[in-house]
Amino acid sequence: MLAKNAMPVPHRRWTQAQTTAALPLLLFLSLMACFLLLYGPPARAQGVVQEGLPVIDARAYILMNAETGQILATKHAYRPYAIASITKLMTLYLLFRDLQTGHLSLQERFTPCPAALRTGGSTMDLRAGVPFTVAQMILGMTVPSGNDAAVEAAYLVSGSVPAFVRKMNATARQLGMLSTQFYDPDGLPHPNNTASPYDIALLTRAIMTQFPQYMPFFQHEHFRYGGITYPNPNLLVGRVPFITGMKSGYTDAAGHCLVATGTQDGVKLIAVVLGVPSFRDEGRGFWKASWQSLKLLDWGFARTLWLPSEPQLERTAAH
Repeated sequence: MLAKNAMPVPHRRWTQAQTTAALPLLLFLSLMACFLLLYGPPARAQGVVQEGLPVIDARAYILMNAETGQILATKHAYRPYAIASITKLMTLYLLFRDLQTGHLSLQERFTPCPAALRTGGSTMDLRAGVPFTVAQMILGMTVPSGNDAAVEAAYLVSGSVPAFVRKMNATARQLGMLSTQFYDPDGLPHPNNTASPYDIALLTRAIMTQFPQYMPFFQHEHFRYGGITYPNPNLLVGRVPFITGMKSGYTDAAGHCLVATGTQDGVKLIAVVLGVPSFRDEGRGFWKASWQSLKLLDWGFARTLWLPSEPQLERTAAH
């Protein structure tokens, strides 16, 4: 009802030109409304998980399709964390590159350098004056995660640890690992030796695609050297048929970490799990890291191979 003495306000009529000018805005608003209807509001930036993914008890993780690079699930995947012996994946990458160029060969024999013999922590038990082959040195890194083997590899490739570490960091940049900084070839504790799950997935993918001939080194359940049999801390190897590797790591700062790779029906997936809560019983900690990785891979294969592709299966939720 109009107030007394108020003049009626005539209806405004849009001209054809005004209507045409407004069409882009109307189209944008319509598309946004459809997007929100199908997918819901955007997830918070600090980390997302795919709907239906089981709880993964880890500080950070990523699940990646090794063939396409598609990321299937993440939690804090772009933040740098301590990675312990996952560091050795870069050491192995550079060693594989030297093997491919012919600078080294698998059956070449060497005796350990003094620096390798002085290296502490996990070991393959290199001994002064006792020769080893490059193949044995690789297994010494992939199974018992020998720090002595990693330092020996640094000397064979670059002549010294500092020169090798410079090569590690330069190669990381070339691979797009922008949240990574290496300070040693073995992963012994250093406050700034860090990488993100995404960067580690990039490195793992590079090994799988550039050096497939060396992937069998990651599939050994045990390694015997010097009269000692070493078990693989990646408890999925030799127990789960589709597992193809890849590398474990542990320090107090990093917690239990695992990179696990698997193949089913031609689909290759990479699961990187960092910072699984540590236990005083180290074996139990590696069991838990293996279990978290298996849950990621199982979910990824189900989503990739068997579940129907429907919009509601693509929704994400804030973690």
